[in-house]
Amino acid sequence: MRAETPDASVVISVKNRSVLLWDCFEGLAAQALGRERFEVVLIDNCSTEDLGPVIERARRELGLAIRSARTAEDRGPAPARNLGASMAAAPVLAFTDSDCRPDPDWLARGVALFAGPAVAMASGPVLPKPGQQVTFTSKITFVTRAEHPTFPTANLFIRRSVFESLGGFNAALSFRDPLDRATECADTDLAWRLIKSGHERRFDAAAIVHHEIENLSVPMWLLEGTRLFVLPELVRRHPELRRELLTGGFLFYPPAILLYVGLALLAAGAFWNPWLLAAIPVLLLARAVQRTRTLNPLTLGAFCGRVLLHVPRMLVMSAALLYGSIRFRSLVL
Repeated sequence: MRAETPDASVVISVKNRSVLLWDCFEGLAAQALGRERFEVVLIDNCSTEDLGPVIERARRELGLAIRSARTAEDRGPAPARNLGASMAAAPVLAFTDSDCRPDPDWLARGVALFAGPAVAMASGPVLPKPGQQVTFTSKITFVTRAEHPTFPTANLFIRRSVFESLGGFNAALSFRDPLDRATECADTDLAWRLIKSGHERRFDAAAIVHHEIENLSVPMWLLEGTRLFVLPELVRRHPELRRELLTGGFLFYPPAILLYVGLALLAAGAFWNPWLLAAIPVLLLARAVQRTRTLNPLTLGAFCGRVLLHVPRMLVMSAALLYGSIRFRSLVL
């Protein structure tokens, strides 16, 4: 028999991904917290796939209590999660993503953290799904082993009354990047509004969610940094993040300073003596020998190739941050 009021409402925004969604459902069905003590609120964010069969199968075969709705338009995950939260019945909202599989103890440990009435938010690690291969172009930026200042919704618990008092996720922080991908920082913004309101938070290293590893094509891997254009707006709204996320208050990725210095030296060398440019391959090879501690040509070639690929990737990232700095009038490089 199901409890009249569940202990937790698991809120998931999904767009397509029916196979990954089923994996998520299986993870929820394996929770140590009894199935009668939680519900799943699924928001279909304008999928082109028919997710109905997956939802019905999860109800029938896994015994999950699932309520679902569909957004009228895709405005990003934040409005979809707000809709899900408005449908939730439990006092604790447990957010995760459709490409995630929670550990069996995830919900039980998360709900237990709210035993103290002053606790309003809790989080746990987000780790790669076991057994999946990590390649050079794998997207693994989601990995968080300790409490992370961005508080990703892949693994985030919020007391529903506090969520509602703060107005939920700010839908104005949902954007489209230059590749028309949904890009947002509403989760981080809400977490920091909650923190600055004086509410307590907890982190449980055993409340783990496993995230799908996405292996990108080389072009998409090079362009992944376009999403970073929202970071200056986030830092503008919450200056505390300069200390938490940035080096020296304005550098997001410190190794990029080598790129800036290298480009400056490259320009100076080309202006004063173009022959100096011939030293670049020699310096790169010397760096490869230093880092790999070998003279194996295959190993050195692989190292140099990775470095050469990282240069355009860092240029894309830097361009995105520069654009965001100008657009939102907040310097982040």
